[in-house]
Amino acid sequence: MSTIHIPFGIKGTLELEVDARNLVLDTDVPFPGEIENLDEAILTALDQPVAGPAFTERLAGARKVIILTDNFARLTPAHRILPPILKKIKDAGKEVTVLVASGLLREMNEAELKRKFGENILASGIPIYQSKAPETWDFRFVGVTSYGTPISVHRRLLEADLSLAVTMTQATLWGYGGGGSMILPGVSSFETIEWNHRLMTCPTCAVGYEPPLNRMREDIEEATRLAGLDMSLLAIFNPQMEVIELTAGETVAAHRASVSKYRQHYAFDLRQIPGGHLDVAITGSFPGDRLFAHSCWPIANLDHFVRDGGTIIVATPAPGGLAHYSYAKDYMPPTPEAIRRLYEDVFYGKQALWHACLWMPVIEVLARKQCVVVTEKERLADFEIVQIPAVASIHEAYAMARTQYGSGMRVGNFPYGKWVVPAEMPVIEHTSLQRKD
Repeated sequence: MSTIHIPFGIKGTLELEVDARNLVLDTDVPFPGEIENLDEAILTALDQPVAGPAFTERLAGARKVIILTDNFARLTPAHRILPPILKKIKDAGKEVTVLVASGLLREMNEAELKRKFGENILASGIPIYQSKAPETWDFRFVGVTSYGTPISVHRRLLEADLSLAVTMTQATLWGYGGGGSMILPGVSSFETIEWNHRLMTCPTCAVGYEPPLNRMREDIEEATRLAGLDMSLLAIFNPQMEVIELTAGETVAAHRASVSKYRQHYAFDLRQIPGGHLDVAITGSFPGDRLFAHSCWPIANLDHFVRDGGTIIVATPAPGGLAHYSYAKDYMPPTPEAIRRLYEDVFYGKQALWHACLWMPVIEVLARKQCVVVTEKERLADFEIVQIPAVASIHEAYAMARTQYGSGMRVGNFPYGKWVVPAEMPVIEHTSLQRKD
């Protein structure tokens, strides 16, 4: 027997005994520890960019500097990464402000700001603003992308002489986060975000796909150039949220380079699986995944690893409840008619694409695969609302799968399934219906 350890959000870790002959893929692999001398490594990355001028060179010609950071929905520890950058800017005698790239999510509250920035930065007197996409007066139009997306970005970004985005690279439901995502949706207007998110319905605008297949990401990259973001610093973390990679430079190039590094740690080869696909995948959730709207993401990631008709077991206490995922209840079970109705509701404005992107890819997977959620007893009723089977024991969930697939089932362990991608992305062929005369 093999004992697997499944992260269970803020509640710790669950343990499960799995017969060694069933466990055909285990992604619980060793990761590097944190980079030594982190402050020094941050400044070195900025001055040894993968593309474009060094930060020191850019800083010399600037008077007003703006730093974009991600919001509460991303785990980037700004309180650890920003201090050496802020000191360098201050030592150079430059003016600096911080702008939180909120997209269309709510503002961070005081506790969340303290968790993100730490007391020292909050008490430093450095202005910290939060982008509020619906407040149209704070945004300025800068052009239209080749995909037809009108780009309006926050005025504070445009008023700065030097702009730097500080964020993390991770797999997301629409490709990979970080870099240009700090512009779109980060500091873009409501209208710009919705125009861009219409592209999410393309099958390759999905987890693990990059340009040119990922049109949504291409649109984001164009918006980044139109907005004039000077450079980005991207961090990659191990599952303990220790910085293991840093990449800086012109944003598009830095993001592509960071994604390449990310895949070295989090991409796994489907050819390791006998038969090419699993019957069952088991995954957990991060302490920061307080909402099921974020801890549900592994369902989309593991779609590539689990055969149609298979099961994905997701362990998450989800103390904050379903959040945006609650909108999925109107389209469950996800029959072809329900999916058609979802697209219709999007067209008529009954569902906004910016939040549909958090659950729409998941219910499209649930149309072909099953999911069982392992959660706290007090949360079980939430999952009845969205018609996802939920139990309060990992052992019960595993027993259900064993009953369905038998003693020879192929099982994969994905403790951090939210960040996992295939080593080679599957080719998606497009078909069209042609009129027969």
